[in-house]
Amino acid sequence: MPAKLSLTWVHACTRQHVKKMKKLFTFLSVMLMALSFASCRGPQGPKGDPGRDGLVFYKVIDLDVTSNQWGYSDQDNNNYFFAKFNVPELTWDIYNNGIIKVYREYNTGSNNASQVELPFVRHNEYLSNSNGQQFWGFYTETVDYEFTAGQVIIYYTASDFDYELDTSFVPEGMHFRLIMMW
Repeated sequence: MPAKLSLTWVHACTRQHVKKMKKLFTFLSVMLMALSFASCRGPQGPKGDPGRDGLVFYKVIDLDVTSNQWGYSDQDNNNYFFAKFNVPELTWDIYNNGIIKVYREYNTGSNNASQVELPFVRHNEYLSNSNGQQFWGFYTETVDYEFTAGQVIIYYTASDFDYELDTSFVPEGMHFRLIMMW
């Protein structure tokens, strides 16, 4: 029987300990909340520099490439198409302190127009005939860009580089929207 009394005594001590811990936790929680809502008093610090007026400036410029305007890099093992645009509105200040985004727009001017942000990667398939045999071809086209003050260059690359074999290939005409924010 002493073992049973001992376990009961331990259980009673544990319950008392839990009650004390709950009270302590409640007290500390109330104190923490009181300190959180209390404001600190003291001398005010020096006035900061004046900030911007909160305005964000932006400009949207439409860029169009017809299929015959694409340039071709014609480099060994690194061929791609490109279109260069002179953009005098893209200043060094915007280059260094602003944000530049380019979107490709589909179905421009229609009710079902849509835009996709560059870089843009699309996987494609096509059915081809060769020597009387039909086969499916697959490739990935990538449209990306780079910019500097005064200029934006848009690149078109297809993963199969089929245009190295078919020299008559040129990308389709594309419409882009350049958005500058500063």
